[in-house]
Amino acid sequence: MKIKFTVEEDEGNNIKFLTNAEGNDVIRAPLFNKGTAFTQDEREEFQLNGLIPPHVLKIDQQIEKVHQRFLRIGTNLDLCKSCSQLDRNTYGLLKKNVDIARYNFLRDLQDRNEILFYAYSYRYLEEIIPIVYTPTVGDAVLRYSRDSARFRGIFISPSSINNANSIFDQFRFNHPNIAVVTDNQGILGLGDQGIGGMNIPIGKLALYVLGAGIRPWETMPISLDVGTDNIEDLEDPYYLGYKAGRLRGGGYVDFIDSFVNTIKEKYPNILIQWEDFSRQNAFSILDKYRFKVLSFNDDIQGTGSVALAGILNALRITGDELSDLKFVIYGAGAGGIGIARRIAACLESKHNFSNKKACNRIAVLDSKGLITEDKILPDYKKSFKLNKNVYCKWEVEDDTHINLLETINNFKPNVLIGTSGKYGHFDKNIIESMMKNCERPIIFPLSNPTLYSEAKPQDIYKYTKGNALVATGSPYDLFQYGNRAIRIGQGNNFFIFPGVGLGAIISQGEHICDSVFTEAAFTLSNLTSEKLLRKGSLYPLFDEIRNISAHIAFSTIKQISQEQGTPECSIEQIRSRMWKPGYQEMIKME
Repeated sequence: MKIKFTVEEDEGNNIKFLTNAEGNDVIRAPLFNKGTAFTQDEREEFQLNGLIPPHVLKIDQQIEKVHQRFLRIGTNLDLCKSCSQLDRNTYGLLKKNVDIARYNFLRDLQDRNEILFYAYSYRYLEEIIPIVYTPTVGDAVLRYSRDSARFRGIFISPSSINNANSIFDQFRFNHPNIAVVTDNQGILGLGDQGIGGMNIPIGKLALYVLGAGIRPWETMPISLDVGTDNIEDLEDPYYLGYKAGRLRGGGYVDFIDSFVNTIKEKYPNILIQWEDFSRQNAFSILDKYRFKVLSFNDDIQGTGSVALAGILNALRITGDELSDLKFVIYGAGAGGIGIARRIAACLESKHNFSNKKACNRIAVLDSKGLITEDKILPDYKKSFKLNKNVYCKWEVEDDTHINLLETINNFKPNVLIGTSGKYGHFDKNIIESMMKNCERPIIFPLSNPTLYSEAKPQDIYKYTKGNALVATGSPYDLFQYGNRAIRIGQGNNFFIFPGVGLGAIISQGEHICDSVFTEAAFTLSNLTSEKLLRKGSLYPLFDEIRNISAHIAFSTIKQISQEQGTPECSIEQIRSRMWKPGYQEMIKME
């Protein structure tokens, strides 16, 4: 007998799980397994008696058991924290080991009892997000081939691309609505990580479920494993990926074309979120397919949107207008150029700037210094080559390589954003130079994980005497500045992509228009409370994410409707579409 699992949902969003499986086959299915929460009737109907302990627990009891185990993993760390002899580096290493152990514990739970994983993570969201995603997921990526015991998602390589349609047939869910797709080349600040990059789509989709209530059975993580140029991986006998140098050129283009055509034919309405491609491929793929398939790139568009929201919140404190500011962005990858694009788009749409005028308010630096019009540049950087009239009279050592400090001293920006992945590069000189330009500089070291952050917020406060307005890309603990407790807001794309994804799925538009990401930034800014701003936080708390996602989904649907004529819907209708983690009714199929 072929085992079947399916999910039914009526117009009232009532969900039922149906299966013809019995006994251990039910227990082995992560989405259907309830562990000790199976009712007595379910144990009888699905032949589970004797396979699990007899006492029935409520899901709340299971959640608390999970939390106790989660905390026990860090018991030794808590003891070490109280030891005055322990230096910061040793404590940091111990914490990293605890965090990766907690990550593996939660991934194991997800692969055994998926509903309990989401119910637990949803209840303890603030604690769990840094474990299931950044910064801990970066370490999990590095250890994927060694640590992974069960595998989740779809793997497509050059040797299997021609069979992609039949691979999709084998996927555990029949009707995915969203796929997070990576080719593993631009993983966080880690670069090419080969097959290990699969942990990113898995983690990202967990955040879609937690943040916007997208159903787990509507998600599909996909690794386009086109090889790796990571020598360490290729020489590792335990490496699990496609063991060849990375596919490039025409072969790579054909591979992506074949993938897009196949998934579009198989799932005509699926939303694709491109994730962690190399900067060149990220832009070319986004631009090539954005009108061919419902899709967006979170590294480019989500990062730009969340950074703009933080800037808008800083302006609520200073009272300035966006049109009054000048910006320096240190790092010209997907995130840096994505932020530059979003600021320019906002200046154009909200302040009637021409594109040229908007771009000349933004100085972008890459590894070779300031991007200027006399340099040979890839297409995605060309919009932000600074006009020679802006920099021709600057006092610099070498006008072919203008560095960050020279740019700040001459361009006199109000805003400094880091997406370079260069730890500590915003040093005392850089930060004090920002103070010379304005009383309240806006400084965002956004690189993550923490190991790659351009500055620590405590240092920025110290060097600016508490006058800077700060947000970071990685989470930082509460710290004291004078007699104030400072909570630094995290400019995490988690505030943007779940709502955009949910809105795009509901709207069923042909594409996601660019204005979606500008309006998402304004929506997020408007939902950040004055109380948080007074405490130094330019972003909300994660526990507000469902409300934030509902409103961003609403603005997304509205923008797509205005451009494409798709139906609009109310906030209440959107909220009704958000799945709340909990066990579903199970029905035996014949």
